[in-house]
Amino acid sequence: MHSSKKRNLFLATIVIIIVLALSITHTLRKRASATAPVTSASSSADESVIEFTPGDLSELTRRTLSEMLPLTGSLRAVTQAAVKAKVAGSALDVRAREGDTVKAGQVLASIDARDYTARAEQSRGQMAAMAGQLDIAKQTLENNRVLVEKGFISKNAFDTAQSQYAIAAANLAAARAALASSNLSVADTIVRAPFNGQIASRSVEPGERVAVDSKLFDVVDLTQLELEAPVPVGEIGRVRIGQPVSIRFDGVDAPVAATVTRINPAAQPGSRSIMIYIQVANPTGTLRVGMFGTGSVTVGSTPNALVVPASAVRTDGASHSVYALSGGKLVEVPVTTAATGDADGTSWTQLVNPPLKEGQQVVKNNLGALRIGSTVRMVGQATAASMPAAQ
Repeated sequence: MHSSKKRNLFLATIVIIIVLALSITHTLRKRASATAPVTSASSSADESVIEFTPGDLSELTRRTLSEMLPLTGSLRAVTQAAVKAKVAGSALDVRAREGDTVKAGQVLASIDARDYTARAEQSRGQMAAMAGQLDIAKQTLENNRVLVEKGFISKNAFDTAQSQYAIAAANLAAARAALASSNLSVADTIVRAPFNGQIASRSVEPGERVAVDSKLFDVVDLTQLELEAPVPVGEIGRVRIGQPVSIRFDGVDAPVAATVTRINPAAQPGSRSIMIYIQVANPTGTLRVGMFGTGSVTVGSTPNALVVPASAVRTDGASHSVYALSGGKLVEVPVTTAATGDADGTSWTQLVNPPLKEGQQVVKNNLGALRIGSTVRMVGQATAASMPAAQ
């Protein structure tokens, strides 16, 4: 009887297992039938579609491509000067301050001239005395010439009178030079602007004693500035005097047009770069010394180049490609690139013998990885019907 119970329990367990297996199989079949495609229309609904706006696309076009070399540097004045004291003394009147506009010859400051005026007066008195001595020596010489001709005095006496005259003439010349030097010192007590410009710095205050050759002012002419910019040694061979340059400065809306005017013949010791100098006209005085500028110099041009926007080129190591539209589908096309340059204010990259046709549309910006083969649909102003189907 115990054996019969075990047999019944075994049979019940098998029945339960069979029922569970049938239930699971039925459930799986229902799920498979629910997810299986019913018609071809459902397959079409799952097809990948990418939407673009007109601003996302650009055409493969031909342009004259300007090759640009980037530059950075700071402005400095072509004409600038440190105005220094030529005589020592106390500064009595300091008339100019930083930022003042000055004219050539305008008085900037004055130095106490009393000592120099007294020396000038002393030199003038000495010159008058020397002039009197010369007159006496000249009269004596003339008298002795007559006497020696008549034999009343010896030739030695005449020679002595002649020497006295020469000494008096030399003394007068020395006195005249001393007076001129004293007058120059008096004139140097008035400090004047060397040229038209602006005061960049002032290093003296009224009442201060200044020494000879001490700096009083810095004067700069802002009408002509130059940008000093380093160029790598490997690129300097492409730079020529007279090449056009476009520079942007902080706080100035429009780029400033300039030209390369000088090229340094020696490399900088640390960076091994070559300094070039770019003359920048500044008639309105908007630019200032020391302002930092970024720009580019046009070092060459490629006419009739087949180009795409530089942002459209995708780079993977040494390989380059673009996303293009062909037959309403998105395709990735490997390309060979050449120069990248500027045209109409936009950066373009030249393509060499691309498997694309002029006018074919490419994705303008790097939008990340896109699904190749997706159907392209235009949104916004354009529609897929109006989009050209490039081959």
